[in-house]
Amino acid sequence: MLYVERLFQSLQPLYNQSWFPYALGVIGLIFAYSIFKTLSTLPKLVMYPIIGATCVIVCINWVYNRNEPELLSPVVDMIAPWLPSKT
Repeated sequence: MLYVERLFQSLQPLYNQSWFPYALGVIGLIFAYSIFKTLSTLPKLVMYPIIGATCVIVCINWVYNRNEPELLSPVVDMIAPWLPSKT
């Protein structure tokens, strides 16, 4: 845990940079691609439920915390009455 704390402290000056969120997005896309390539070696009967469960968990988290991307707000507004929310 100490290494993670040191990493976050060393990245602290970068948080205010305008390019930092984009860099995190690119790193996230690369990470997601590598995870997808790893999962694609599994049988499809195993791969698709793992991907589906991950998507469902992310969507339920968006509905609960209402921190979805602006583009998906109309879809989340339709789903929100049937799922629990924080407020």
